[in-house]
Amino acid sequence: MIGRVLRAHACAFAGDVVLLWVAVAGVVISLSVVANIPPELADAPPDVRASLTAPFATMLATYGAVLAAVYGSFRYTVDRRDGVIAQRLMSQRRGATYLARAFGAAVGGAIVALAAAAGGHTALRLAGEGLPLDWSWVAQTCVLGAASGLWGMGLGVIVQTHLVALFVVPMSLSGAVLLAIVWRDGAVYLPFLAMLEALRFDLSAVGIVPDDRLGGPIAALVAGGWVLAAVVVGGVSFVTRDVT
Repeated sequence: MIGRVLRAHACAFAGDVVLLWVAVAGVVISLSVVANIPPELADAPPDVRASLTAPFATMLATYGAVLAAVYGSFRYTVDRRDGVIAQRLMSQRRGATYLARAFGAAVGGAIVALAAAAGGHTALRLAGEGLPLDWSWVAQTCVLGAASGLWGMGLGVIVQTHLVALFVVPMSLSGAVLLAIVWRDGAVYLPFLAMLEALRFDLSAVGIVPDDRLGGPIAALVAGGWVLAAVVVGGVSFVTRDVT
């Protein structure tokens, strides 16, 4: 059963309009980094340019993660609103359907994050401030996008309402960056900053100094716990609640 559902969900990627437009949004938003680069930077020494453009790696990952969460949520809420979920549950088991959607949210989230990263690198190169392409960073960005996609899907299933999810899901991640301004000790335990720390992104780009960080292993446990909780609670909600 699960194999058949996964194959059906994989075929749906070819016509996934939500994935297409969220990925396009990731590229467009990441292109905006050019506006933040002062023209005088082009004449600065290479080491100065490198130090000033380094935080863009975390910024691009942040853009991608938030949009990946939006995709994970929207992929469910749009289908629920349009009656697709109810129609498919007539021939599929709820558990298998949810697992297939979780897989799709992770893959789609990774694609969205990759699109945002590609758009940002293109923008920096067009501005003459090329950021060195680090394949380990690309992999970390994709993993962050996959985790964010799962997080967004879990919240989307819990919230259910499409427009409410549009506000709740992005704020559930980006809100940690805002909270870090006034309460860094607590903000590092929230899902997004824990994800960044677990994947070894530079948290100084979002205002977190080394003394306030959790450390890789603890951050991985915290981030994994948040994502697992969202997926499990979302799964219980999906199995037990009316989706029509």
